[in-house]
Amino acid sequence: MGYKIPDWKKSIDQDKFEVETPEGVFLMPKAEYLTGRQADAFAKVDETEGGIYAVLDDLVPGLGASLLDVPLKFVKELVAEWQADSGISLGESEASAS
Repeated sequence: MGYKIPDWKKSIDQDKFEVETPEGVFLMPKAEYLTGRQADAFAKVDETEGGIYAVLDDLVPGLGASLLDVPLKFVKELVAEWQADSGISLGESEASAS
């Protein structure tokens, strides 16, 4: 497994979403705390060189690179769970590897 999504317990640091990969633990800002520029990057992920991996690396340095060898199915699940945790959708429909 390429990443481990933890129990969905609220932590002391409630504005972060924890993602565990073989390379370590990454803390993503919860979707509702993204800036407009970051949300726009997710909306345009299919048009972005490097796709979802580049967008994730911009958001959390090293996260996208740590997921390059993870099956796309799990990357999509990660993004879906991250959005669901915040109760919002950023319009990202495909975890593109373009």
